[in-house]
Amino acid sequence: MCFKDWKSHGSEYYECSRYKENPAVANEAKYMKARQDLEKYLHYFERFDNHSKSLKLEEELRAKIIAKIEQKVEEHEGTWIDWQYLHDAASLLTKCRYTLQYTYPFAYYLESGQRKELFEYQQAQLEKEIEELSWKVERAESTDRADLEKQMHVAECKRRTLLQDFLS
Repeated sequence: MCFKDWKSHGSEYYECSRYKENPAVANEAKYMKARQDLEKYLHYFERFDNHSKSLKLEEELRAKIIAKIEQKVEEHEGTWIDWQYLHDAASLLTKCRYTLQYTYPFAYYLESGQRKELFEYQQAQLEKEIEELSWKVERAESTDRADLEKQMHVAECKRRTLLQDFLS
């Protein structure tokens, strides 16, 4: 069967017809699987953690926005209602970021396939809109109010779409 010398077979003449797993290859396969599993985990964990850190920074930003609104009101540059949109934008940013943060553990457990591809596409769209919203909130005084409110609407629509499509 194996075309080797009969003398090397000893008393087990037909042993060569059985598959013998090489333990070194089997251990390497387990090692590679463990490495892939770790890489997958780290991919999702790092993104989750990055959004967690962004949430902390955005809480500081929201505190600055509240202080800025109070300053504007004290200086008679409008009322709280006139500047409420800035606070609303910061609150929405936090809400969207929190949603996005928790999409990563969800994605970690999704099985590969079209559903996961769609989820990751929508997740990427939400992330893009959140980063755009974050940029505009940070520059709120130089950003046109209508432009900021439009970005708020787009981000909230992306957030709701993702939640409705996958969590309902």
